[in-house]
Amino acid sequence: MLKKLKKLRTAMDRVSAGIEIILSVIIIVVVVIAIFFLKTPFLEYLADPAGTDALLTFITYVLNIVICVELFKMLCSPGTETVLDVMMFVIVRHMIVHETTAVENLLTIIGVVIIILVKKFVLRDGKQ
Repeated sequence: MLKKLKKLRTAMDRVSAGIEIILSVIIIVVVVIAIFFLKTPFLEYLADPAGTDALLTFITYVLNIVICVELFKMLCSPGTETVLDVMMFVIVRHMIVHETTAVENLLTIIGVVIIILVKKFVLRDGKQ
């Protein structure tokens, strides 16, 4: 019975690794496609560089792509540092893209500082 459970666990590990690879490939394809679609918001920004809406739209697209790239890295090499990178980009994107209150901005900054401190002092000795 124990041997069958070990085989089942091994099979499940292989399936999950295969799914991670498939998702990684899909993410890369989506990122490449998304990069081509950056042209429109960029041209809109160039048409009205003083306007904040076009710039905010462009930054939103760029940050979404960056988050996808970080997610891809996390799937390819899972570890604490890559998870923290994804979390930091998501937190920063929320602060930049959405209108937030002063309290939300403070909490966002505290969250980013905590992530930086964890990366600097907790993960300093051994990369995880």
